[in-house]
Formats: sequence, C-alpha cells, structure tokens
Amino acid sequence: MSIGPLRNPIIAPVHPRLDAAIRAAVQTYPAGPLGPIIASMPDPLAIKYIPATYAKGYVNGTKTGLRISTSAGFTWGTGTYVSPLLFPISTAIFGRVGIVARFDPSRWRVFDATTVANQQLYIGWIGMQPLHGALTLTMHSQLANQYLRDLFRKRYEIDCVLFRPDQFNAIYTDPAADVWMNVTDWTATGDIAVGDSARFTAPRFTVLLDEEFSPDQHDIERITLIGPIGPRQTNAQIMRAVATAYGSGTHVPIYA
Repeated sequence: MSIGPLRNPIIAPVHPRLDAAIRAAVQTYPAGPLGPIIASMPDPLAIKYIPATYAKGYVNGTKTGLRISTSAGFTWGTGTYVSPLLFPISTAIFGRVGIVARFDPSRWRVFDATTVANQQLYIGWIGMQPLHGALTLTMHSQLANQYLRDLFRKRYEIDCVLFRPDQFNAIYTDPAADVWMNVTDWTATGDIAVGDSARFTAPRFTVLLDEEFSPDQHDIERITLIGPIGPRQTNAQIMRAVATAYGSGTHVPIYA
C-alpha cells in the first residue's frame, strides 16, 4: 500500500445518493438532538476535564480558551472535545479539573454520530476515499483516521459532531446515553483551525474531582482508584450545582 495519500490527502467524489443522504443528515441547530440537549440545561454550557497540571492558567486567569485537540487517534479528528453540562461527569475520566465554558450553537451544522444510520453514512463515505487503503492496510491507521474525519467534516462543513462515549467508567460514564461533542473552529480559508477555540467563551475552573482513574482493557475502560465515597448524585443535581458555581465564579468538589 502506497503512503502517497498520507502526504497529500484528497477528497474523492462519492455516489450522488450517498452524498445527498449525508447532506440531509447534517442538521442546522436547533434541529436535531443538540436542540433538546441545550433546552435541558440552564444555559448553553460545556465542560472539559483536564489534568490538574494544565489547570493553573484557568485559576490565575492567564488561560482564556479551551485547547483544540490535534492528536491523532481522537474519535472525530481535530477539534475541541467537551460534553454538554447535561452530562456533567461523563468525561471526568480524563482529568481531575472541570473547566466550564459557554458556547453559542446558533447556525451550527451538526452531524449526529450517535445513530447507527449516520455512522453507516460515514463508513460508506470513507470506503470511497483514497485514504481508506492507508487506514486498513498500513501502520498509519491513526493518522489516516484523523485525516478522514477532518476531510469529512470539511467536505460537509460540520461545526459539531455528537457521538457516544468510546471510553468509560461504570460509575461516571453511560456509553448508551451520554453524548460527547467535537466542535470545529474554522480558519478564514475554510480549513480546520488549531490553537485555542473561539467557539467557547469565559472558561472557568469550576469542578475539582475527588477521584483518580487508571486505564484498563486497552484504555477502553478507566477504573476508579478510590471508588465511591458517598451516594451518587443524579446528573441533574450535579449539573445544577456546577452551573451555580460557574455563575458565581466558585468551584465545587464532586465525587460519584
């Protein structure tokens, strides 16, 4: 398998019926599932958990944005990975510090990858791309996946992908119900931006988690190292406490 496509990835045309189906699946907010999610929250708020080592800037005010993830291997390519505050501890497996930020989804084009039908649309699309060979026949699968996911989002001008958790903890994360988001920032030329996201504003250190996690099952699961130290509050209770703390500029300790 030649690695040429990795040097200069391109988008190949696909069958008109598949192209039309993908375009129909990309819905403009408030249509689609993002509308009800935001309607269930006090405000359009997202939460991103980070290791404590990266949190200092949010405490002293020197950090004013959420970082766009560029690492190969992330679920939906380059972008800012968060969860809606409706699922306030779903991504706590990634760090002890919860940063809460506002976002404005107006006119966002959203691809709902939580459904099998839409997942199959994407799988059909990548099967027609030159990079599909590098994905399946070389050691470069992570890089090829990143390129394909980014190319797909550029081709259909997708601002936000909704997807189910693909890593979990049995106490904190519900893979069948929780929703995670990858949000795209765009450059003036229509490329996917990197650096700090402009999509999220006023990020604040709002949650300190009383737990640590360790990867298990090839990092599909992350197990708790401390374990429950009290009764598990509902997502709605935690969401209200976190939203109140965010609004008052304070932080809350959380344990599941």
